Amino acid sequence: GKQDSSKIIKGLSEYKEDSGSVSTYLSSRARLNVNQHEDEERQQIRNKKWTDALTKPALDYSELFPEVVNGSVGQEEGLFMWRIDNFLPLLLDDAVGRFYEADCYIILQASQRENLPGLMYDIHFWIGAKCEIDKKACAAIHAVHLRNLLGCDNRTTREEQGDETDEFILYFDGDIEVLQGGSESGFFQVEETIYIKRLYKCHGQNNLLLEPVTCHVESVDHKHSYLLDDGMDIVVWFGRLSKLTQNKKTTLFAEKINKLERKNKAKITVITKYELEKQYLFFKRLEGDPETIPEPAEGDKPEEFEDTYSVPTPKLYEVHLGVGYLELPQLEFSVNRPMTQQMLRTQRVYLLDTYTDVFVWVGAHSDRLLRAAAAKLSGEILKMIKRPATAIVNTCFEGVESAMFRSFFHKWDDIVAVDFTRAADKVIAPSVDSLTVEGQQEEMKVDLTALFTKREPAMSPADCQDYREQWKENLETMSCFVMEGKNYTKLPAGEQGHFYTENCYIFLCTYWMFISDFNDDLLEQYVILQKKQSAGKKKEKTNEEGSEGEEEEEEEEEEEEEALVCRVYFWQGRDASKVCWPQYSLSSFRAKIREKIGSKMPVEDERCFQQQENMKFLSYFNGKFIIHKGKRPANNDPEPPHTRPRLYQVRQNGNILAQRCVEIGCSSLLLNSGFCYILKVPVEKEGEMCYILYVWIGSRSNEELMNASIEIGKEAFDDVDTVSVLYEGTNEPAYFWSAIGGRRPYENQADWMDVIRLFRCSNERGYFAVSEKCSDFCQDDLSDEDVMILDSGTDVFVWIGEESSDVERKLALKSAQLYQQHIQDLSGEARKLSIVRRGKENLKFIKLFHGWGPFRARTKNSS
Repeated sequence: GKQDSSKIIKGLSEYKEDSGSVSTYLSSRARLNVNQHEDEERQQIRNKKWTDALTKPALDYSELFPEVVNGSVGQEEGLFMWRIDNFLPLLLDDAVGRFYEADCYIILQASQRENLPGLMYDIHFWIGAKCEIDKKACAAIHAVHLRNLLGCDNRTTREEQGDETDEFILYFDGDIEVLQGGSESGFFQVEETIYIKRLYKCHGQNNLLLEPVTCHVESVDHKHSYLLDDGMDIVVWFGRLSKLTQNKKTTLFAEKINKLERKNKAKITVITKYELEKQYLFFKRLEGDPETIPEPAEGDKPEEFEDTYSVPTPKLYEVHLGVGYLELPQLEFSVNRPMTQQMLRTQRVYLLDTYTDVFVWVGAHSDRLLRAAAAKLSGEILKMIKRPATAIVNTCFEGVESAMFRSFFHKWDDIVAVDFTRAADKVIAPSVDSLTVEGQQEEMKVDLTALFTKREPAMSPADCQDYREQWKENLETMSCFVMEGKNYTKLPAGEQGHFYTENCYIFLCTYWMFISDFNDDLLEQYVILQKKQSAGKKKEKTNEEGSEGEEEEEEEEEEEEEALVCRVYFWQGRDASKVCWPQYSLSSFRAKIREKIGSKMPVEDERCFQQQENMKFLSYFNGKFIIHKGKRPANNDPEPPHTRPRLYQVRQNGNILAQRCVEIGCSSLLLNSGFCYILKVPVEKEGEMCYILYVWIGSRSNEELMNASIEIGKEAFDDVDTVSVLYEGTNEPAYFWSAIGGRRPYENQADWMDVIRLFRCSNERGYFAVSEKCSDFCQDDLSDEDVMILDSGTDVFVWIGEESSDVERKLALKSAQLYQQHIQDLSGEARKLSIVRRGKENLKFIKLFHGWGPFRARTKNSS
């Protein structure tokens, strides 16, 4: 049994060895086959080129190289040249070595292969030293197109002027000539638009008609509104008898001109019938004396004036090219079938004769011959009949037509509408087919975002003090002058910070400013001054100083980050004449400032009104900004003694920077425990008039206001004998109360200062919008042409201006109700809604304003 088992084991082991040798053989053969397959793949990859993966674009080369496509070029040996002209290659008659430095060329050298059939091609593109970028790009691109068309495998060679390869030079037997000049670039040359100054007299209410008139004051009267188009300056002027609807439409038409023809870059100035101080902006662009314009008679009203102006029916002609002659058929239209935009076809050119002007409309796909013929015909039509002296030829291109041209077509951007609170797409009067169903109201666009945003937080006293110190540190000098008739008197140092409501003041402030913060006007002046100064320094230098000094100065100029600037503040009191600003603008005093100071540093003017000054200007007076009622005594006249007490309220609107001491009515009813007051009382002592000054500190006034009031009382009033500080409730003397009309009940808190907000409701943008005034507002922020909403924390007042529209009044009242409900939802407090009309404000409303006074009468003699 043992022998049998050993035999079996031996047999199994031999079998295992034989099986192992077979599997080893098979696996080695498989590996060999795999390696051979991989080698074949590698060899195939090595044989491929990167150009094999490229595919030629499916282009129509017949438009680029028609002579190659038809076989006249490239089929025989020779040298061929193309010049890039208007983005396309242009075949030259002779391939000679003459090139222009402002051009680019493509050169093809066709030669016979050695011992092989077919031609061999070498393609080069030559770049001139002064050629435009469009020619460079087109030469490179079209050289590749030529290679693809000929089926070449070689690359194109770039040749630059002065750095040509030897092979390229041998094509021309070593003789290459470069000439000056070349063809024009294919790009459009952008030229500055030249605008013709034109004055339009506006007629009508339902349909606005613009009559071109001469730019002379003789063309102006007070019965119409006028639009003066002076390029990037558009001025809209309203006559005193012009109607409100016409004024609104004229303003919208000016906006349309700015949008369509000036890319919203023009400055639009609207001068209303009451803005007498702006009149010079209109009349300075006209010829003649504005005093010659007849004034409207007393009692004249706009409603009594009827405008009977009408214009001849415009005529529209289509320019046709007949067989050897021109045709000018007139297109038919009528009242039932008015002239519309759809009548203008893009392949045609049209002439529009409106009697006052002749327009040429050029379609985008019209023929050049049609355009040339229309240009010639328009001049002949203009001279054919007697027209106004202002008649001219206007050319309009499809898609960029002028607003004046569009106004002659029915419903082409029509600006006439009844409701000016609607959005721009709703302003166009609806057609009969698109009228809404009876009872269905159109959706109006309104913007009430300001009512639902949080009140802007007040600036902290520390931040205000930092700003004040920084602005005062940058201030170098400040000179003060007051206007006295046509004279400008320099103020004494002790009077700086004192203002009178019937006077105007000029402050020349020089301060340091970062050049990066310059506006366009300042930057332009600065660059001109730098050039003049550098030119003057170069003249003064001697030849011995060499160029080292120049390099040092240039380095110093480059390192400059700040520069001195002179800002001329023109401060105008509330009761001052409105003609003071135009008088100053045209005065020799301003011209001298520009001449003397302007030769050293940039100068800019800034006009500011009483209690509407900016924070920077207020900071120069360190909180001692005092406004007196009345007129300042002239320097040569002694100041008359004040026989009545004067009461001043010291108040900070929003932050300590907006701190003013303003004279108010002398009544205890105007006191408030949240503010401080200064009372100047005249007393007779030994036959002479002297003054006692009381500084009354409200029990609920803050510490900053308290300290500022005491400082103003002790330092700002130099003509007083004694100064007494009185704290509310500490047994004020009886003489104090008798000076302000006796002790009567007054407000004992001013918590509303932390929540008060003033909103303006207007539709001047073409739709109804509500915007918020800043916390430093005053009585003059109440616009007579708008409706205001004032939130005092306990009441919501709706103040109605006399010239506000019915739409503004209704929407403002609805907005106030929404605001009232919104505040109640947020805080749970109900606020009373009250309506206040201009000139009939109650004491509760007046107390919310600092230094309230009577409104100025709106008459033609208000100045």
